[in-house]
Amino acid sequence: MGKKLLIHFRSLGFMIACLSIYPVHSESAAIDEFLTPTPDSSPTDLAFDAAGHLWFTEINGNRIGRLAPGEAEPGTSKGITEYELPQANSKPHYLLIARDGMIWFSEMSGNRIGVLDPGTGTIREFPIPTPNSEPHHLKEGADGSIWFLEFESNKLARLDPKSGQIAEFQVKEGHPHDLEIVDGGVWYTQGGKFWARMFYNKVARYDIATGKIVEIDVLPEQSVPHGLTQTGDGTLWFTQLFESKIARLDWKTQPWTMEMFPLPGRKGPHDLVVDEKRGWVWYTLNRADSIGRLDLARAKPGTSEGMEEFPIPTPKAHPNELVVDGEGNVWFTEMGHYFMGKFQNKIGRLKPDGPLAGEGTR
Repeated sequence: MGKKLLIHFRSLGFMIACLSIYPVHSESAAIDEFLTPTPDSSPTDLAFDAAGHLWFTEINGNRIGRLAPGEAEPGTSKGITEYELPQANSKPHYLLIARDGMIWFSEMSGNRIGVLDPGTGTIREFPIPTPNSEPHHLKEGADGSIWFLEFESNKLARLDPKSGQIAEFQVKEGHPHDLEIVDGGVWYTQGGKFWARMFYNKVARYDIATGKIVEIDVLPEQSVPHGLTQTGDGTLWFTQLFESKIARLDWKTQPWTMEMFPLPGRKGPHDLVVDEKRGWVWYTLNRADSIGRLDLARAKPGTSEGMEEFPIPTPKAHPNELVVDGEGNVWFTEMGHYFMGKFQNKIGRLKPDGPLAGEGTR
């Protein structure tokens, strides 16, 4: 009997240890969904303006959308305005709100960079010199210039908003996807073209003043570095889409350090954002149709401690990009299985529990 009791306690201890390591599938957060007026619009990227409006791209709807949170009602299109692009099948993909309030976006099929004036609704477009470049993410430089990546042509580009001129800079092979501008350098992820079994697994930095490029290998192979974001001190966080990990890169240390936080299973972390006020890293989980959260107060590199997952009510939502508002709510796009011709038309909002109600707990 004593031996069986000992085995029982050992088994119980093992299960408790597993629960402390692996993510909890949580139902504690409330998730609302808002419908775009255009069916099968496939919302892709999103960002808040200074007035609190949420702007987003509709890659299949060929539109730019604006959601007014104070007017929106879950399950409806109330409070959402759409702006149709001048040319059909432009496929607006990624989005940036500049400091002057202008809405910039990349056109994946149109091979253009567009800008929408929110005051007038007017849209201007700027053709990219390299054909079929497939422009991806955009960021605003310190001088107001608009930087973006050309996924197919392996280039970094800079657009002058005053003249409309675009300068292009060749980077090394790897198909750059996401970018951040930190201390005079443009950082970007190079995950390759995973659907074609082409993997590069690097995070790179382009020095704006000198043009020098430094690449950092991300192990293991076929990890696919993808979404990228920075914290206030310039530390970089990125997702590993195929390896199902969240990574932290402190590039200012000598030597630089990289920490990995693994998710069990093939969850497909796509985009991420750091809520520094509350000490949380939020990320979209493509394959799991969920939103994930890493609590930095409990996180331990090399483990999944401090992770939770929040299932999205809509099956096959395929969440893509996300952003955190001033109240700590997480807004995200539901793209659907776009490349399979299965679209969604929803914007999601997750209201987390816990420290939001009393932030003095940390």
